[in-house]
Amino acid sequence: MCDGVREVTSLRDALAALAGTDRSGWSGAARSGEVLELLAVRERLDALLLGVLGEWDRSQAWAADGAASPVAWLAHRAALTRQDASVLVRAARHVTRHAATAKALDAGDVTAAHVQIAARAVKHRADLYAEHETTILDAARSLPPAGFRVAMAHWRSCADAVDDHRSATEQISGRYLDIVTTFDGIGHLEGCLDPIATATLTRVLDRLEPPDRFDGTTAPRTLAQRRADALVRLATGDTPPAINIDVTVDVDTLAGRPAPDLTSGCCEIPGTGPVSPALVRVLACDAAIGRVLVRGTSEVRDLGRRTRLVTPTLRRALDLRDQGCVEPGCTAPAAWCDTHHIVHWSAHGPTDLANLELRCRRHHVLQHQRDLAGTSRKRE
Repeated sequence: MCDGVREVTSLRDALAALAGTDRSGWSGAARSGEVLELLAVRERLDALLLGVLGEWDRSQAWAADGAASPVAWLAHRAALTRQDASVLVRAARHVTRHAATAKALDAGDVTAAHVQIAARAVKHRADLYAEHETTILDAARSLPPAGFRVAMAHWRSCADAVDDHRSATEQISGRYLDIVTTFDGIGHLEGCLDPIATATLTRVLDRLEPPDRFDGTTAPRTLAQRRADALVRLATGDTPPAINIDVTVDVDTLAGRPAPDLTSGCCEIPGTGPVSPALVRVLACDAAIGRVLVRGTSEVRDLGRRTRLVTPTLRRALDLRDQGCVEPGCTAPAAWCDTHHIVHWSAHGPTDLANLELRCRRHHVLQHQRDLAGTSRKRE
């Protein structure tokens, strides 16, 4: 019997003895202490499992039984679902590929839960993780798993900021709304909107139909019922209220560089979550911009004045001149288009007719991609 198997057998015997312990006279403090000790032991076992599993996967020992993959082998041989097996294998491979992460896990500086969160966040971003591994591990050491999950969501959004235009275009192109009518004339709605459109629509609907009073003769409507009523009001001609959508974006992300701070959102709609920086660059072309400069996470250093970038008069003149999207071959009418700064406002581009053009949302995102790549097309 090899040393590893012998040690596992001894561990099984110790667990069996522990399970038979009489705890009837234990105090609450003693019971709580044992729970914490068991959780600590389980964490070390989870960390050991990821290391052993990574070596097992790399040696392809699972193929000796004819299994098609390590996930298939685990799901068949162990009491695991395929989803749980996939999470384990992904985390084990992450540890195997990144020496600093493996060292931190072995030392107990980070937990197996941290590794699983990181492994999921870095899917298709392995090269960027290697570049930012030190910063990510620092965040993992200082944050509990729940906080680290938020930090990795921010990192993923920031890491994608330089080249996230394809994702932004897919979000815009993927918008749809289906209305299926039953024989009784009841309509069932199903759809998908990009994050900014979602935030805008929900705020409009919630402003049109605020919460009901609780002291009325009828029970107050649910949020879903109020939004349905508000949608009907919009469809029957009610003017939607003016809506402000606040987007928080750091300077590095806006400039196309991943932000160094993982503990604060690099680009997000407060109360909604991360949003594609490419969509924000599009939104910033024709929006009221408020500047708030901070030091750290809370010290406000300067508040700029909110400024309307494109006036209604200037927009009408632009509509008359361009008639629609200026992208060659695009037939989107002016009503479907955004106002785009040829020289962006962040680069001190003027807000005048010569520096503006109409672009549909898809080609607006595309032009910002060209701008970041240094391949901007000059207006003919």
